[in-house]
Amino acid sequence: MLQALVDCLTAGDVSGNPKRQRNHADIMNRFEDALVLYSEPHLNLPALCSAIGVPERTLRMCSTEVLGMSPTRYHLLRRLNEARSELLSADPETTSVTEIAHNHQFLELGRFAVAYRTAFGELPSFTLRHSTIKTA
Repeated sequence: MLQALVDCLTAGDVSGNPKRQRNHADIMNRFEDALVLYSEPHLNLPALCSAIGVPERTLRMCSTEVLGMSPTRYHLLRRLNEARSELLSADPETTSVTEIAHNHQFLELGRFAVAYRTAFGELPSFTLRHSTIKTA
């Protein structure tokens, strides 16, 4: 997901330094790869930066430049989108919002519901109940 965004954002910018663009794209790709393996609800930025081999300041700068948001915000939105995808494809008769929230490391259900509604304009329970309508 992030790779496509990085490619799109760096492809058309001819005024920038190509070496810098490639370096930032590489950093963002390593960031995305690390997030795929990351299973904690809160982003430990120092540990993540150590794992991908960049200073925290550099990751923050690249993330703001490429994504328009902090690495922490991206991590949250990524998890929310993954939860939404699962809610949309789940059977409301056999699956609960709680189960899906926990699958994506949302441990506080009230905060999950607020963040979800802020991001998508509806409660996760509404998405789950209407998943069969949207996919039909």
